[in-house]
Amino acid sequence: MEKPTYQRNEGSAAPFNMAISTLMRIDKILIDIVNLGANPNIPKNIKQSIKVSLVKELFSQSSALLPVEVVEKYRPVWESLEPYERDIGIGSSGIVRKQEKKIIYSPELELKLDQFALLIQRELQKEKYFMPPKSDPRVGWKYD
Repeated sequence: MEKPTYQRNEGSAAPFNMAISTLMRIDKILIDIVNLGANPNIPKNIKQSIKVSLVKELFSQSSALLPVEVVEKYRPVWESLEPYERDIGIGSSGIVRKQEKKIIYSPELELKLDQFALLIQRELQKEKYFMPPKSDPRVGWKYD
């Protein structure tokens, strides 16, 4: 008896389902970024540290949907995203007993994170994974 052979049909549902799952993960990350920014109980430096992780994960998840050239173009930015830290001396009476790293808030890093997240979303929109803006001339209909 002959063994059945299995081939992946290019029109199969698997790539479509993976894209949907990836978009759902991206959506969750974007919601987490918004909720993080709206939470007044978390200090700014901690928020920024968490946001770095979320934006890096946004790029990681989006890279599966983006062309290789786009991923390679933005990879250096992704690799450079790190929370800012400063060495703080801990001690008393002017004597430093040990050094400890402390995460500090940076307005420049905050802007970089926001710009990078917007660039990723724009690239996904170019690939038609997100809805185009209502005034986009490439779309044959308009919102009123």
